[in-house]
Amino acid sequence: MAKDKETDYTEVAPQDWLQVTITKAVSMGASDIHIEPEQFRLNVRFRIDGILRVIDQLHLTYLNQVISCLKVMSGLNIAESRRPQDGHIVFRPQTLAPTESVDIRLSIFPTVFGEAAVLRIQNRKDLIFDKLDKLGIEPYDLEKLQFVLRQSEGMVLVTGPGGSGKTTTLYTILNALASSQRNIVTLEDPVELRLNGVRQSQIHPELGFDFSQGLRSILRQDANVVMVGEIRDDETAEISIRAALTGILFLASIHTTNSVGAIIRFIELGIPPSMVAAALRVVITQRLIRNVCPNCREKIVPSDKIVQFCRIPKDYQSKFVQGKGCSECDGTGYKGRTGIFEVMFVNEDLQRMIIEGAAFTDLELQAKRNGMRTLKDVAISLALNGATSLDEVIRMTPLH
Repeated sequence: MAKDKETDYTEVAPQDWLQVTITKAVSMGASDIHIEPEQFRLNVRFRIDGILRVIDQLHLTYLNQVISCLKVMSGLNIAESRRPQDGHIVFRPQTLAPTESVDIRLSIFPTVFGEAAVLRIQNRKDLIFDKLDKLGIEPYDLEKLQFVLRQSEGMVLVTGPGGSGKTTTLYTILNALASSQRNIVTLEDPVELRLNGVRQSQIHPELGFDFSQGLRSILRQDANVVMVGEIRDDETAEISIRAALTGILFLASIHTTNSVGAIIRFIELGIPPSMVAAALRVVITQRLIRNVCPNCREKIVPSDKIVQFCRIPKDYQSKFVQGKGCSECDGTGYKGRTGIFEVMFVNEDLQRMIIEGAAFTDLELQAKRNGMRTLKDVAISLALNGATSLDEVIRMTPLH
């Protein structure tokens, strides 16, 4: 909830303020804390259910103390204020048991009004599920995915924007694959959670140890399963594809807005279409969509524009709900989030079309013929069941 005026914390030790603020963020289910200097004040915002909310406003004079305290907590250089710095904090909130803690990824970034900080809160329960079926992938797609994961080679891609749950999906898959009979190696930036039965490695570009260099070394480690946090460049893409074609089950994330876009992205990075077609097994595109608050939900009649955009038949136009806002959801109308998944399996028909250089729209049409449900299809199904709103469908799914 936004503050109308600044709060004077000049008499409060910054470490005490941080303890209270981080504990509050954890208890509210925030994924990130933003500490942002402006010209005359310091804004503090929490990202809750994917949306930023102003929680507090401080005197700007408090900024340097807070940033210095964060640097000490994460072992960063206190004297450096002109360059970005990244750090890690293990924090034990007062609301958790003494043996429990949360990992916090700290990013400090210089701005014209001073250093800004973003603290990403990482709970183990939010980063991994003990079973694949808890991800929320539909049973039909999950069964086919499990078949792919039993194979000894090929590529499984997870795609979507930042904050869409890609890491959770990849870690859950790795957890399902972990076995004394497999050598599983990862290359991450950063390692967000330590996994049993998996050899995890953190890249250090400043030392020349980047994704491509790390991959070359991993391929000499007799690995059965390899996971790369993100495919960013042509060299990493090429090594990844070759690994997937030579007896390794390869998992990775890539930034595209939909599943077919991952195919196009590899080709844009210079990978021959024949190699993409041969290596790629499945692409999972995902988003996290907000749930309508069960305490204040009410039925609505969607506008003509929304009906047209979502292509809703008249028979279904009375089935939708939205949250009007209450104390339970802090006036937002939403409480919690659910994963939605667009799962594209690359069969022989798609392989042939990729090799022939088919256009994006033709590839997507074929994927739909093969049974792929788009993100919008899945999101509208949730809205029809009263789980989310049509406004959220429009906000979180691609326009096409």
